[in-house]
Order: sequence, then structure tokens, then C-alpha cells
Amino acid sequence: MNVVNVVVILTCLRTVQCSAGKRAPLKETWPWYHSADDIHTQLQELVGNCQGATAEMSQTTEFNSAEAAGTIVALDVLRIHRPGDKAKKKAMLVYGEHAREIISPESALNFARTLCGQGPEAARASKVLDDVSFTLVPNANPLGRKQVEDGYYCKRTNEDGVDLNRNFGNDHRGEENRGDETNAGPSGFSEPESKMLKSLVDDERPDIYLSVHSGAYLLGTPFGYARETPDNEANMMDVLKPISEKYCDGGCPYGNLAELIHYDSPGCDIDYVKERVGSPYVFTWEIYVGERFRGPYIEESRIRKARANSGNKDFLQMSFAQQKRQTKRSHGMTSVSTSLEKSLSSMWKRLLGPENEELVDSCMDQFNPQSEEETGTVVAKWTSAYLELCENVVKKDAKKATALTATASATTDSSWDALIGSLK
Repeated sequence: MNVVNVVVILTCLRTVQCSAGKRAPLKETWPWYHSADDIHTQLQELVGNCQGATAEMSQTTEFNSAEAAGTIVALDVLRIHRPGDKAKKKAMLVYGEHAREIISPESALNFARTLCGQGPEAARASKVLDDVSFTLVPNANPLGRKQVEDGYYCKRTNEDGVDLNRNFGNDHRGEENRGDETNAGPSGFSEPESKMLKSLVDDERPDIYLSVHSGAYLLGTPFGYARETPDNEANMMDVLKPISEKYCDGGCPYGNLAELIHYDSPGCDIDYVKERVGSPYVFTWEIYVGERFRGPYIEESRIRKARANSGNKDFLQMSFAQQKRQTKRSHGMTSVSTSLEKSLSSMWKRLLGPENEELVDSCMDQFNPQSEEETGTVVAKWTSAYLELCENVVKKDAKKATALTATASATTDSSWDALIGSLK
């Protein structure tokens, strides 16, 4: 990150003509997007019409006992798998935790169709289903999403004004801050949506967990609450590297989430899934950010590549403290200023402010494609990337299994030779 990036962002946000409040409904503003009801209907149509696989649609429900007490919240859950005796990886993908990120559920619909044999990636998806079964939550914040569709394009939180992706447990949860878009709520899993997601992930115990967002451009690994390295980090990075290079031309940085966004995000789902559920491959992907906001992520990716190529191929697997020390030792390498990172984080918070005071035009620009053509391009690209994620995990674990088998065989042979030798 450099001063130029900060100036560009400040300038474009200060000069844009925008106002807080409500705009025209989604179907008037962006008619090509599917509404939540459209998505529900079209996913339901896949049941019994999923080529080469089985699609099962269910709903999980929970009563709201907080701000919107008495309201029933229902989450659609779509399971797609190929019957058979072969052991498969389990993948769980969650979309739309933040209501305004409407491109996320849009990509869920396209991905589900692809898994059911529709579209140009159908044959590839069929091969993936040989090795992976899927659980999809296509719209994890249905009541917040309804408000967005009514024209409140800055709505991030749920019906209680709680950020669902800050409400996953109390281990690292932030403070309740009503009105703020990152309000963590009164307690961990206080919200009906996060309760249901917890129950689902606890039951599924997926090998791959992916939380899909927009508004930034990055491929994140745990942890959100701290710049620390979880177990299996090296394998997760190996899986992400080709996806970053292929689907963002290397322009979306990948690695520790807190480090990439330059601030801590306690209480997010990926940290719970990694620490409490123990899933080996856990990710947050930010699949779209408007052109005016993309520069810092491209710059971040460029700097990380330069560091990684500076003589230490394991740079991206280092802890944050180790990276800082390595950067200082690199010849001719300019380090990213920690104070500038803090200023950038502070700037975003200051510009956005409380959810109901945010700049609607900026929200619309930042989080979702604003043309039908771009929307189609984004969902097609990331559908392919979701498939590649699963392919990469299957290949990675197959290599690990082969290596372990070879090691075990060599150890057995060696032990047998030693035993024969002792008998001579």
C-alpha cells in the first residue's frame, strides 16, 4: 500500500455525488439480478432435475428472540452429491452473510446450476462430483437481503442490526456497537442466522469451508481476529496460489485475512470453523470490488509477490512478525508502512460510519457489478474458481496420502531388513 493509493481512494470518495438512505428497488435498478425469491425458486427447480447427481433442498428455521423478536428466519440449504460408495470430500459454501453483497448469492445460483449439469463448466463439475459432495447456503441473511432489494443498498447486517460475520462465538468476539455495520451483537451466536449456520457446520464438519463475500478483492485464510498462522496454512496457500494467478491475474492477494485487510475482524465464521470444527481448508473469498476500489488490493498483491521473489520462497507461509523482519533484510525492497495501514483502516471506518449513514452510491459502486455483462462475467469466473478450489484440495490431499503411504512402506521395509539382519 502506498500514499498514492490512499489519495486516490480519498479523492474518489470525497467527490462522488451520493446520499444516505433508500434508492429505487433492486428490480428497477439492476433488473438482471435474481431476487432472493427468484434464487429460491430456481434452486428448488434443480431438485429432481440435477443431471448426474442428486440435489436435495431443505430449510432450517429459527425464531428471532432479539430486536425482531417473534420473526421466523429460514435459510435454504441445498445439498448436491453423486450417490456411491466412494469416500468423498465434503465442501460447504456459504453466500450472502452480508446483505448488500448481492453478487455472492448470484454466484451461488450459477454454481448450483453448474453442479447440476448446466452451462459451459458442466463436464468439469461432473468430474468434481466424483470426489466432492456439496452443501450450499445460498442466502445466509435473507431478511437483510430483502431490505437491500427494497432499495437500502448499504444494508450489511441482519434484521437485528448485527453483523453475522462478527457473531460466531465469544472466543474472539468484539463489542456490541449498535448502529455500526460491524456490530458483533449482545453475545456469540445471538442471531438466528448464525445459530443455524453453526448447527449446519457442526453437523457437516466439512473438509472445505468457503465463505463468499464482496466489497474487497482477496482470498483469505484464518485468522480474522489475529495475524497468526493456523495449522495447514502452507497447504491452504498452495491451493490458493494458482487460483489468484488464474482468476484475478494475480491481482487478488491471498493469505491471512487480518493481514490482508489491515485490521482485525474478530468473531468471523472462518475462525470458528477452523478452531472449533477443525476443518482443514477454510477460506473467506472477496470475489468482487468496484474498479475505483480495486487498486489497493492489486498493489498489495504486487508487494507480496515482490517480497516472495526476494530470495525466500516461503515468505507467504511466515508469520506476520517474520515477514516484517524478512522485509527489512531484503535489498532494495520498500516495506509497507504500518502507520499507513492503520490510517487506511481508520479512513474506511471514518468514511463509511454507521450503517444508516453510509454513502449509498459508494456502497453500490463497491460491492456489486453494475451491468448485466459484468455480472455474468463475474459469476462465470468464480464458478470456475469454486470448482478449481475443490480440484486443488483433492489433488493436494491425494499427494499427501501417496507420500504417507510411501513413507510407511519404506519404514516397514527398513524395519523388516533390520529384523532379518538381527537374525543372521
